Amino acid sequence: MREVAPAKLNLGLRVLGRRDDGFHDLDSLFVRLELADTVGVRARAEAGGTMSADDRRAPRGDRLVRVPSGDAWLDDRPLTLGSDNLVLRAVEAYRRAAAAVGVVVPPAELELVKHIPWGAGLAGGSADAAATLRAVAAAWPARVDLAALGEMLGSDVPFCLAGGAAARVGGRGERLVTTEVPPLDLLLVYPGAEVSAGAAFGWWAADPVDVPAPDEQALRAGRRVPLHNALEPAVAAHVPAVREALVELRALGVGPVAMSGSGSSCFAWATDASAAELAARELAVRRPDWWVRAARSVGVPGGA
Repeated sequence: MREVAPAKLNLGLRVLGRRDDGFHDLDSLFVRLELADTVGVRARAEAGGTMSADDRRAPRGDRLVRVPSGDAWLDDRPLTLGSDNLVLRAVEAYRRAAAAVGVVVPPAELELVKHIPWGAGLAGGSADAAATLRAVAAAWPARVDLAALGEMLGSDVPFCLAGGAAARVGGRGERLVTTEVPPLDLLLVYPGAEVSAGAAFGWWAADPVDVPAPDEQALRAGRRVPLHNALEPAVAAHVPAVREALVELRALGVGPVAMSGSGSSCFAWATDASAAELAARELAVRRPDWWVRAARSVGVPGGA
């Protein structure tokens, strides 16, 4: 079974406060990107034999293999394939839930093709987890609440699992209201610094700021408006690479600029695909140490 795992982008992010469970209530507008990983799942042909160090750390004999994507920048970066990888965590979460209703999920062989940077605020790991849940549910059907498993695995997983093109997101990420946004032409920059969500929210809590709510009506109409991320000032203050990426993107002058999620990816909203591609080529020459790509969101042409 193979599943596509699309990235997400935050078109604005407010932090409304800390919850009793330690998470934060959010108000954000998520859009799905055409940029996507791929997850493949099948039963392991053999449970015995020599196991790698990553295999031994994986639960129940599951084995996760990373397949080169052809994106040399990402292929050269290390990625953990042990039990803390969300793909393996998703398989084990589904296995336990399926066992509770009498369905046995055997040791799985999993293949992961990465096109989305990780630790980047683009939900790469969450998208992979959602795709894995869909794949294992198709391979070994059981009466399992996938939405509940997704919420347990991470705050971005519910949106990735729901599969919509855009949604207004509340709570810690579990409250989704589907909306429509026209396709957006984007310039994405990942400056190579991984930022944990925990660190970003901790920095925000030390000096909390509020920003205007995402202007959903304007975005639905396709109007290019300023974009605001409440986490951006604190992350930019603590992570020089984010600060540099924002400066470079604004200097290009292609359109509104913001950080996505908890970072470190930043983006500019270009007027069209040609402008995004031209700016991407220009910036990639100046900053070959960064992952720089023109991208497009999935949307409804013409808005609502």
